[in-house]
Amino acid sequence: MLRTFLADRAIQHAMTAPDTTDAAASSRPAGGKSRPAASRRSQSGLAALGLAASVVAAGAACRELLHFQPLTNMQVSLTGEVEDFFFEPSDSSPLVVLGLCAWLLWRRRKRLSACWGRSGPVALTAACWAFSLALFTWSVRAAAPDLQALALIPALLGAGNLLGGLAAVRWMAFPVSVLVFAVPIPGALLNQILWFLQIQTAEFTGLLLGLIGVPNLVSGDRIILSDGLFAIIETCSGVRSIETLLLLTVLMVDLFERRGVHAVLLFVCAPLVAFLINGLRCLGLIFNPHADVASIHSLQGIAMLLGGVLILYFIDGLLERFSLPGGSPPKAVAREKRGGRAPIGGRVAMVLSFSLVLFAASWLGAFEADRPEVARPVDMLAERLEGLESRDQKNDWLFLGTVDFGHIAHRRYAVAGEPVDVFIGQADTGSRIRSYLSPKVAFPGSGWIVESERPIRIAGRDATERILRKGASRLLVVHWFEASPGVWRETLRGLFGLDASPIARSAVPVAVRLSTPLSSAKRKAVGISRERLTRLAEGFAPGMHDLVAPRGSRRAI
Repeated sequence: MLRTFLADRAIQHAMTAPDTTDAAASSRPAGGKSRPAASRRSQSGLAALGLAASVVAAGAACRELLHFQPLTNMQVSLTGEVEDFFFEPSDSSPLVVLGLCAWLLWRRRKRLSACWGRSGPVALTAACWAFSLALFTWSVRAAAPDLQALALIPALLGAGNLLGGLAAVRWMAFPVSVLVFAVPIPGALLNQILWFLQIQTAEFTGLLLGLIGVPNLVSGDRIILSDGLFAIIETCSGVRSIETLLLLTVLMVDLFERRGVHAVLLFVCAPLVAFLINGLRCLGLIFNPHADVASIHSLQGIAMLLGGVLILYFIDGLLERFSLPGGSPPKAVAREKRGGRAPIGGRVAMVLSFSLVLFAASWLGAFEADRPEVARPVDMLAERLEGLESRDQKNDWLFLGTVDFGHIAHRRYAVAGEPVDVFIGQADTGSRIRSYLSPKVAFPGSGWIVESERPIRIAGRDATERILRKGASRLLVVHWFEASPGVWRETLRGLFGLDASPIARSAVPVAVRLSTPLSSAKRKAVGISRERLTRLAEGFAPGMHDLVAPRGSRRAI
């Protein structure tokens, strides 16, 4: 009873006692307790303002990237812009890629803000920023604004490491890597991919036609039907569809929070799905009587891309059923207390300073690179083969597509009473995005099939000899490249714009093709045709030096 009585009195006393906490708080100076909170809010506001200013400064520094157009500055219609965006193989759409990167970072803002104040390796930030500044400066000096997208990758990772340590770098790595899509594929490499996909798309579309009972014959990049033919041009190759679907896969992986093996398999499936829907798109174009209308052409392609997204969504659901690693969203991690972390005001100031350095570097002038002064192919042929009757030939520009030359000579000569076509294309050393180096140079036009090929030696040069067939016609073709460093070295030269710098090439690459009719594939007929090609090649071969090396140079070819 005594214990109960004492407990009741204690409760009564607690209920009637004055609130000493409130009294103590009221006795403190006004605002005494809210000063630290107000100070933190003020610092957070200043940090946010500093980061916003950094973004604005970096955007101003990359102003050339924002309106970068890989191929042309011509004014086109809205329909043409839509078609270029979705199907032009050389388009990179930097604005779309930058917007996607910004959106992915914005989705991670809470996770990134939880990292602010952590310490990362100072050497990592210094190395990232040094590389970024060097690459950015080179992009300005070499007039290669697309490289600024690559320069932003180490710049953002270095800033993330400075503000939030390695944890922030891990969260930023995936969104920042998307910036790679803002850089167009260099011309030398793109030409190889385009031709491969054109041939494979023609074969696949022909297979689809056969499956639905439509007679057809695939001849190189052409599909011959009973009532006409369909050519797989570069915009039908599917290169841009692959790039677009990969970008959409990035969105899918991020929205569904896929990780690990699951995400990797989605990215592996994306190009295969793109190839499938591109073949179906070509099938639709064959049967669509209004396929020549640009708006219908574009809408049909966009519809197929949406179909590709649905197929990827279906594949994602199948992969989720197998419970692959990374298929389920990661568990939410409790937000750590911010106690013990350093203020980021000074670090934000460093990020802003680096953005201003990039802005200052963006005003540097471009290199003054001199192009080699060499003879033109037309003049060389006129001088070396003066006694032979000849006439100009038309170039199949729709077939050549993005293949680029500075000067071209394409003439037909009469040798021993038979025609021999000579094609000489001189590289345009001022072109970064397009390239002369393409497997299409070996073909006089669309629709030819390779029956056989072998390396040969002609007029002192290593070349490739092919027997081509189109229908009942055959050609013996010999082609080679002079002063060409090869696909991978040309790819690097084009990517970094070396020909617009002090280390520009000293010789101009040249593509050469000779072709003549072939009566049959028998050895004797091939030998007679080869003699005609050899005779003509030996006639102009001494003048090739003037096409490749600058005037007055003694460079050996």
